[in-house]
Amino acid sequence: MIDESSDDVAGYAAQAREFLVKGREYLAVGDLHQASEKGWGAAAHMAKAVALAQGWQYARHSHFHRIMNQARDTIGNQYLSFLHGRAEILHINFYELKKDLNAGIIGEDLDYMSELVELLAPLTGLPRQ
Repeated sequence: MIDESSDDVAGYAAQAREFLVKGREYLAVGDLHQASEKGWGAAAHMAKAVALAQGWQYARHSHFHRIMNQARDTIGNQYLSFLHGRAEILHINFYELKKDLNAGIIGEDLDYMSELVELLAPLTGLPRQ
């Protein structure tokens, strides 16, 4: 029997990593809104993978905060609070004018989202990549 939840965990984690790649591609061509959204998407999908693997509820945007707090407490790494905040800033960028966005900062934030994905990975129960 196929364990659909394991497949979904793997699917969310894979999507998170794909969004990071896409975010870099959008950044390279100057589409700062899409680069930001892909960074946010990476964080959100990895949080969904963790929530599903851990049996934590994630059904709406506000659950992202709870998942990130639970993950921080579970692994005992306060740095996740910083990464959580950077993810939210990437999401907020969608609502800003392009002239107010900074490609360098978005690039740094995509790096931070890579760190977030890797810090959360052990909570998914999937093998390391």
